[in-house]
Amino acid sequence: MKIAGITDPVTAIGLRLAGVRRAYEVENSAEAGELFDSLIKNEEIGIIIISERIAQDIRWKLDRFLEERRGVRPVVVEIPDKVGPIPERMETVRKLVRRAIGVEVLR
Repeated sequence: MKIAGITDPVTAIGLRLAGVRRAYEVENSAEAGELFDSLIKNEEIGIIIISERIAQDIRWKLDRFLEERRGVRPVVVEIPDKVGPIPERMETVRKLVRRAIGVEVLR
């Protein structure tokens, strides 16, 4: 199982330093969407790490994938980029954690 990243250049460097050999830098949402489509079809990829801001740009594609392929590889993980977490996403993550484990996460 391999890990791939779809991120900005700075985050891609960090992923490479952490050992992720397939850390791709994208310039725009079209490029991100095409790369995402390619990675989800690759049976070697088990985890796709995508920065939150890029994920926002292709949200419809991510949501469709997650709805259609629930529980199937690859797992998609969204991470903050060099600017930091998106404040609106924090509430979404908090709700997911509360639903998954039944505990409220406080800051």
